[in-house]
Amino acid sequence: MKSYTKNQTVDKLKKELSKIEDLYNSKCVAWTGITSDTGELYSEIIASELLREIKVFDKIQTVTRSKTYYREERGRIKINNKSGRDEENFAKRLAGLTLKNLGLIKDFQIPLKGKRTDKGLGKIDLISFNKENNTLYLIELKYGNKETLLRASLESYTYYKIIDKVKLVNDYFNDHAPNEINVKPAVLVIPDPEYGPYNELKEVASGKRPKLKDLALALDIKYFTVDFLTSEFRL
Repeated sequence: MKSYTKNQTVDKLKKELSKIEDLYNSKCVAWTGITSDTGELYSEIIASELLREIKVFDKIQTVTRSKTYYREERGRIKINNKSGRDEENFAKRLAGLTLKNLGLIKDFQIPLKGKRTDKGLGKIDLISFNKENNTLYLIELKYGNKETLLRASLESYTYYKIIDKVKLVNDYFNDHAPNEINVKPAVLVIPDPEYGPYNELKEVASGKRPKLKDLALALDIKYFTVDFLTSEFRL
């Protein structure tokens, strides 16, 4: 990967802020390593700038899905181990399980599109409900993935802003009013030292990425890891 200076990193980010809903797809949030002049982590520089521009996230518009977010056919899960979609298959295997801290994994691949013609809108990997704290987590799953934790965090938060949270709660719950349930963005990473997100999450927890930690706290993004039990990273 080409090396960039601190100013080049900031300039690249500022150009991307005009398309804030697509920031998580920009190349700069996927950069790893340090700047060529100051030796700072790219993700720390970007997180620091985003903290200064935190109100820019308010420009992300909610998209209300015309159909229900919940679909009955989700109960019939088919897993194709030859598809090469390891992350998707792992998400399907989690569906219906109750995991510590995350609660019940209620569904997977929840569409964000309001109508078929909407472009550029992905799907939320998983949603879970922890009845102990009345929280519905919108989960960005990272399984065998070398993406940066910054990118995963921005993707999760962007989807959180886009989805119609009132309609989402209404579609999945018959016994709760929308204002009774907290909805939060979350990132779930698999403990594998060969992949970036898990190692970066450990660095956040140990204080080596303070600006990324501050950004996650400002956006109220929750981080989890999963082995046989699920652990929440306390920031």
